[in-house]
Amino acid sequence: MAQKDWIEIIDKFNTLNPTYINDFLFSNESFAPSENFHNIFDNDNPYNNFSSINLKKSKPGNWIPIYKEEDLSEFLLKNNLMPIRSGQGEFFFYKGNVFFELNKVDFENIDTKNLKPIENFIPLSLKVDFQRNENAFLNKAVSLGIISHFVGTNDLKIIKKEIYNKNNKRLLYGQFGKIKTTFDLIFKTSKNCKIINKGFQFEIDLVLESKNEIFIFEAKSGDKFRNNFSLLQLYYPLIYFQFITLYRKKIRTIFIDIVKDKNKEIYRLVEFEFKNNNIDKYKVLNTFQYEILNDNNYLLEEIINYLN
Repeated sequence: MAQKDWIEIIDKFNTLNPTYINDFLFSNESFAPSENFHNIFDNDNPYNNFSSINLKKSKPGNWIPIYKEEDLSEFLLKNNLMPIRSGQGEFFFYKGNVFFELNKVDFENIDTKNLKPIENFIPLSLKVDFQRNENAFLNKAVSLGIISHFVGTNDLKIIKKEIYNKNNKRLLYGQFGKIKTTFDLIFKTSKNCKIINKGFQFEIDLVLESKNEIFIFEAKSGDKFRNNFSLLQLYYPLIYFQFITLYRKKIRTIFIDIVKDKNKEIYRLVEFEFKNNNIDKYKVLNTFQYEILNDNNYLLEEIINYLN
């Protein structure tokens, strides 16, 4: 678990400078490294972010990204000291909380009988029982009309824009995995800001677009609901898309928590708005829950009809 890694990392800070972390916590600074809190592991580049190279710790992809509170140590959580991924194998510390407590949300139950599927049929590949990942569940949510109902429009299109990777260019499409930036981004709070260096890599689950808006979705699925999640999973895609689209459309950010058992699937959707792109100034706009019952007999009926 990443929690053990962060315990080890704080120990490394305390070994090199026993007062550094506490001095930072009781200071007026929002970030470290900063002008008053240099990178103590890199004397030649005191303003550079902390890195896996500085710390002599391998596999940064296993411990720098944080997705839920359980990824961090008790010390970090207690002091609201958040490591923010900010480049290839890099992070800085931010004094503030980046987690949202899903278990404290009251979701409004929506009658799914009133949903309007986007086509006049439901794709069979989404109806049969197979091992689904987040993309498959998102496909189903789009197909059944859950997404259209939640965002309030039936006019959804896949966003089209050319982006460049190391070897060629391709279209930025609705569902994809990792994005690696070729430019810097700005991590903002209501007090200060910090640069996220180019070469930064993150994932986006789904992007859809209407005439006037762009919708970013982050989805998690499992056999039980999540207690919390990191807002960074929506914040990174938000500031990235605002940069590449030059702020020409409103961008909405939505988290989906999906639970599946033998008899039903439950989709819990929460929409967030980050005021002026500040990670510490957000509000929850909508919280809906959709329950889809699994029809265990439909496939047998379709086979019988086909044979007859």
